[in-house]
Amino acid sequence: MEVTITLQLIDKLMIGAYAVIIVAIGFWLSRKPQTSEGYFLAGRQLSWPFIGASLFAANISAEHIVGLAEGGCKGGMAVGGFEWMAVFCLAPLVFLFLPFYVQNKIYTVPEFLEKRFSPGVRLAFSGFMMILSILTKISISLWAASVVFSKIFGMSTLSIIWIVGLLTVLYTMKGGLRVVVYTDAIQTVILLAAACVITFVGLHHVGGWSGLQAKLDPAMFKMVLPADDPNYPWPGMFICVFILGSFYWSMDQVLVQRVFAAKNLNEGRLGAIFCGGLKILTPFLLVLPGLIAAALFPQLRAKAADGTFPNAAQAYPMLLSELMPTGLLGVTIAGLAAALMGHISATYNSVATLFTKDIYMRFNPRADDKRQVLVGRLACFVIFILGAAWAPMVGKFGGIFDYLQKMQSNLMMPFAGIFFLGVFWKRINAKGVLACLLAVLVLSPIFIYNAEALAKTGGTGFIPFMEHPLLRPWLHSAFVVFALCMVVLIVVSFLTKAPDAARLEGTTVKSLAFFGHDKVPLLKDYRLWFAAIVVITATLWWWMA
Repeated sequence: MEVTITLQLIDKLMIGAYAVIIVAIGFWLSRKPQTSEGYFLAGRQLSWPFIGASLFAANISAEHIVGLAEGGCKGGMAVGGFEWMAVFCLAPLVFLFLPFYVQNKIYTVPEFLEKRFSPGVRLAFSGFMMILSILTKISISLWAASVVFSKIFGMSTLSIIWIVGLLTVLYTMKGGLRVVVYTDAIQTVILLAAACVITFVGLHHVGGWSGLQAKLDPAMFKMVLPADDPNYPWPGMFICVFILGSFYWSMDQVLVQRVFAAKNLNEGRLGAIFCGGLKILTPFLLVLPGLIAAALFPQLRAKAADGTFPNAAQAYPMLLSELMPTGLLGVTIAGLAAALMGHISATYNSVATLFTKDIYMRFNPRADDKRQVLVGRLACFVIFILGAAWAPMVGKFGGIFDYLQKMQSNLMMPFAGIFFLGVFWKRINAKGVLACLLAVLVLSPIFIYNAEALAKTGGTGFIPFMEHPLLRPWLHSAFVVFALCMVVLIVVSFLTKAPDAARLEGTTVKSLAFFGHDKVPLLKDYRLWFAAIVVITATLWWWMA
């Protein structure tokens, strides 16, 4: 089914005004000449509200909004567990990794890996993150936006891809992280306002919370599902997603670069916790609209012969088309644009930082600040070209990108294991890490294709023990890959020479008093606020279990 969204003049004016204001603010903020630290890390002068808002904007994109609504329409609130797990996944960043990053005054996550392991590990990880960011984050975001906005504005998908990508890259490459963070703060407000509007308007039409519950199966409101659920099994949600999320929130350059730019350790911690507080809201603001759409438009949950819900992807567009009045529709479309531009600008800037600091500076170590900023800007533009050029392939080869997303999950777990073992266990060495990376590249596609074979045949794959009901869910399959790769990491590390003592200084827990914190007033103590968001999240989860 296709959904048509018609904009009135006032809606178009609001969307146009949003785009003009964001780009104008971006250029206004970028007027001052910048050092490399100013361009890539905003001079390390950011305070917690801007760090938290930028983290949130970097995390949420257009396909995130549409996808969570689709997940809610198909399976209920359980998909929101990924959002709430982010609160717990921030713990490793707040309590463990951020003190390492701040003490070492690094620009990139791979830079820390070089200090702990070797230059080869740094280059391998940096190259992996750059390729993955272009092929998934940028290209998929641009394609998802083109699908939605082409229907709204009556333009071709290619035109939307290049226009949106170009507008975003212009202010990103001009001003660097400082511009990205401050425009992200504005875009977070717009994104949350738009999400509130569509949720409250939808609840009004469905008769409030009680009316929604009366129209849907009670199981759709459950946040904790059985251990053999194919999509959201509770062991996978609480264990596997924690490992995946620990990588995403503590080790992914796109996100943690904002925290690197904090004026001090406590501000960085508070910024991460503020983002966690915002993530508590997202199941109600982004998943709940999917349930509202399912209640108001039952045709969205019509099952196909293969048991899928082909119309569920239209949940968010249907709400926009059928419920949003003139004016408010423009606000919600601007919210989608804010999510898109915030996510893409964050990725542009972070990938450019990886290229400049990890690749270019390795071969040009004497490059001055002016040269580094120029290289960063050129890298931003090249990244935009590559992402925009690849974006149409997402539509042509959707199945491949389903595999790629699962591959990403299989890759992230072992990387998280490398970081955790690296800081807690001094015997882990560079050769073990490289052997682990090789194991990931070999095992991940095997287990992913086996999972696809199990899904298609209904019971048989080519790895017999994976046919057990508890191992069928893709999260549990990814955990098996993680466990095997950790065995490779440990065995190879023990069979080869131990790392030099110099590589353990400032990179392992024994050399860092990471439990220490600055003396601050009680209301600025990060531990108080982290405890608060954990208690709130746990209470909500118990309520909806």
